Amino acid sequence: MPGTRTWAEGLNATVRGSGARWMVLGHGFGADQSSWDAQLPGLLGTGRQVLRYDLAGATPHTQAWFHPERHRNLFGFAEDLVMLAQELGVSRAVYVGHSLGAMVGLLAANAVPGLFSRVIAIGASARYVDDPDEGYVGGLSRAGAEALLAGMGADYVAWANGFARNVVGARGAHFGASEFTDCLLALRPDIALGMLRATLLSDHREDVRRLATPLYVIAAQRDPVVPVSASQWLAEQGRAKRLLWIDAHGHFPHMTTPEPVAEALRECLSDPDDA
Repeated sequence: MPGTRTWAEGLNATVRGSGARWMVLGHGFGADQSSWDAQLPGLLGTGRQVLRYDLAGATPHTQAWFHPERHRNLFGFAEDLVMLAQELGVSRAVYVGHSLGAMVGLLAANAVPGLFSRVIAIGASARYVDDPDEGYVGGLSRAGAEALLAGMGADYVAWANGFARNVVGARGAHFGASEFTDCLLALRPDIALGMLRATLLSDHREDVRRLATPLYVIAAQRDPVVPVSASQWLAEQGRAKRLLWIDAHGHFPHMTTPEPVAEALRECLSDPDDA
């Protein structure tokens, strides 16, 4: 990694709260750790130290830590998370991840048993591309995913505006398509393309099936990125303790409809640890 900076410095890690127990928050594509601002007060009330960080390449601060080869798939981001957690002495933490960040946490949980006591996945998918041979519906055809990535590479600004309108859904009090467009335009286009390619073309169904850490799934009822079938598959194949549906439209319910998501998180956290 660049220079002699620590993982915490390189990934802009921040820790709030106090106590012996940990919680780690992982954001999704196009966002950064500020995407958890609406949820943070409630999560701090659980008596845990709450660790937030930015994925490599997700902000100007972390661009130097993004490497096309290392981060050609989500395992590179998961390795980053493991290194950060081990550096800070994190173990048996509750992990809460959104979208890309949810799968990163799941992969880290598989890599290091005991790292997390549970994984709470919001708006997550094991595979975004349909697999007709297995009857799996991820929401995109392979051709559709490739076309989306090609449009991104051809005219990033136009793509960002259209993509944001398509995925955000109903506007919340503080977050909508225009704010997400600004987030996308703050990314370096080549890094954004690499991150989204690693996400859309991934297939982590086998990783979900072998997950031993307790899983909780929170999903919006009308998510343009993750269809109901994909959320149900994740919960069933990951043997989720709970599948909680949020009455929301869009891929960012933790930002656009924060209170129902906060309630769902409280429900997920109410179960005693059994990992």
